[in-house]
Amino acid sequence: MIRSFKDQGLEKCWREGRCNKVPAKLQHRVLMKLDSMDAATCIEDLRNPPGNRLHTLQGKDFAGLWAISINGPWRLVFRYEEGHIYDIQLLQYH
Repeated sequence: MIRSFKDQGLEKCWREGRCNKVPAKLQHRVLMKLDSMDAATCIEDLRNPPGNRLHTLQGKDFAGLWAISINGPWRLVFRYEEGHIYDIQLLQYH
């Protein structure tokens, strides 16, 4: 279940449908992924669909974080603790 967002624009998109800060071509997929993240009861729930490509991140700035794929280089990055999802942000990397 989602507990917090690091990106306020992403939170407004999900909670209020005001997606000004999320690229238009990604909005539908981002909202679908956020809904599945909120419904997840454990981290393994996010392995499906396989297109999520759930993975942990490496490096000093990303240690302890998880990511799922949105489209191309876009990922939803988050922290997972005790069955809950925190600090969600939409990042473009690679």
